[in-house]
Amino acid sequence: MSQAALDILKREHRAISAVLFCLKHTVDEARRGAIVPPFAMIHAVLDYLTSFPNRFHHPKEDTYLFPAVLKRAPDLEPVIAELLAQHEEGEERVSDLKDRAAELQTLWDGRWQGDGAAKFEAFADAVNRYVEFERAHGRKEGVEVMPRAQEVLTEEDWAPIEAAFSANEDPIFGEEPRSRFDGLYSQIVALAPAPMGYAEREKPTKAPPPEPASPLEQGARQKLLTLNWI
Repeated sequence: MSQAALDILKREHRAISAVLFCLKHTVDEARRGAIVPPFAMIHAVLDYLTSFPNRFHHPKEDTYLFPAVLKRAPDLEPVIAELLAQHEEGEERVSDLKDRAAELQTLWDGRWQGDGAAKFEAFADAVNRYVEFERAHGRKEGVEVMPRAQEVLTEEDWAPIEAAFSANEDPIFGEEPRSRFDGLYSQIVALAPAPMGYAEREKPTKAPPPEPASPLEQGARQKLLTLNWI
């Protein structure tokens, strides 16, 4: 067994879980009216979930880890087939959440316009379903695949897996973040309300006067756009 490859897998799963928890907590807080919807942070998290799990982490599992496990443990074919299908479904769910978040932002002007409140409720439900979907997916990998991988894979099997996972560090939590993702984690922390981050817990009022975005907010949004490169 390659401990280095296993450590990378576990670290990446923890990183994804942390970002998912941040998204769920923030959306739940906004749904119950404790804070205004923090769209910049939501977009940043969804950009991360598009770029890293769906573009780097899952493809490495699909291309390297799962085929190696299947070669040594063909009885896991139904489990791995389900995990592969879930990778595709997860990507579709994130895409749907991004579309919903973009629409919701157009319906928020200090308070919900039109059917914005109802659509945010539906969005929050979709976020919670997605987070639970990914948690169940991670549990299945951790309980049904990883123990067998440790049992049946040889050092020779682990070598290409370790090389593949080491080549694409997590853009937020890796030791050497990719240049285009520099600062993304710090942005998520800065934009997330306490206790997840450092942003002020801005509470909605019944009828706030419309205000233009501050230069700081405009700059944050522009920087986030430059990070959405995939």
